[in-house]
Amino acid sequence: MDADHQFIRDYFWEERMKKPISTLFAALAVILMSSAASTSQAAGPKQLRFGLLPAEDPTLMVEQFSGIAKHVGKTLGLPVNVKVSESYNALIEGMRAGHLEIVYVGGGQYLKMLDIGMKVEPLVLNKDTNKRTYYKSCIITKPDSGIKTFADLKGKTFSFVSPTSTSGGVAPTYMLLKNKINPDKDFKRKIFAGKHDASFLAVKNGKVDAGAVGDFYFWRWQDRGIFKMERYDEPNDKLINAELRIIACQKVPNTPMVIDSKHGQDFINSVRKAFLSLPTETANAYKIWPSTGFVPTSHKDFEDLAEMAELKKKIKAAQKKKKSQ
Repeated sequence: MDADHQFIRDYFWEERMKKPISTLFAALAVILMSSAASTSQAAGPKQLRFGLLPAEDPTLMVEQFSGIAKHVGKTLGLPVNVKVSESYNALIEGMRAGHLEIVYVGGGQYLKMLDIGMKVEPLVLNKDTNKRTYYKSCIITKPDSGIKTFADLKGKTFSFVSPTSTSGGVAPTYMLLKNKINPDKDFKRKIFAGKHDASFLAVKNGKVDAGAVGDFYFWRWQDRGIFKMERYDEPNDKLINAELRIIACQKVPNTPMVIDSKHGQDFINSVRKAFLSLPTETANAYKIWPSTGFVPTSHKDFEDLAEMAELKKKIKAAQKKKKSQ
C-alpha cells in the first residue's frame, strides 16, 4: 500500500394459489408487459422546465439560455420555462419535488441526485469552445503567497465553492486528500463561497490564501476585465503572466444535462436528439458554460468522478462517528 492510499485509509479508519398455473403465468405476462410498456412509453411532460445552477445575474442567465431551451422545446412541440436556482442544493431539491424536468449541472450534483435515491439520467455533455468534453478543477493562489506545493497549504485559509460543487468541492477535496491534506484539520479556516466567482475573488482579494474554481472561468473572468492573464496553458496547468497561480488541477467530465427518468426512455431519447441537433451559435450564446454543442453521455463517463465523490461520503461518515464518540 503506497503512502497516499495509507493516508486516505487512516483518515477514514476513525470511522392466491389455487388458480391454474397457466392462468397465473398469463396474468404475470400481462403485468410484465404492462410494466415494460410503461417504462419505455411513459407519457412525456406537458412542458419542459429547465433548471440552472446559480452563477451570475439570473436574468442574464435565463436570457442567454433561452435559445437552447426554445430549440429543444420547438423540436419536441412543448412549451419551455427556464429557472435559476438559489443554490446547488435548491436545484437538486427542485427536481426531486417534481418542479423541473431537466437540469444543467455539474457531475457532482448528478451523482448527489443518485446518492439520495433520485431516478435521473445524464443526456448530453457540453463540448466547450476548445472542443473539450472535460474541464478542470483548479486550486489557485496569489503568486506572492508563498504557497507552491500542497504541503504549503497546511495552516492556511481555503475557499471551496460548495460541498456538492464538482470542481469547487468534490474534486479539490480529492486532490487534497491524495496529497495528505486533511481539509477538516489542516486548514486554519475554510469557507464555502457559494459561487465560483466568489471563491475566485476571495483568493484574488486576499480574504483566503488559496481556493478552488473551475478552469473554464479563467477566460470568462479575463473577458469581463476582472482577471489579468496573458494566457492559460491548459495542457500544463499554468496561468502565464497572471494575477493568480495554479497549484494543481484535476480533470472532471464536462457539465451534463440531466433529466428525470420518470418520463420514459422513448421521451428521453427524443430529448437527447433535440440537444444533439442544436446549432453551434445557439449553444454558444450561453456564456456561463461556453459551448460548441453537445455530445451523448451515460453514467460511465462519471465513474471516475464517483470515486472522488465517495471520499466526500466517507468524510461525512468519519465526522459523524467522531462527534458521537
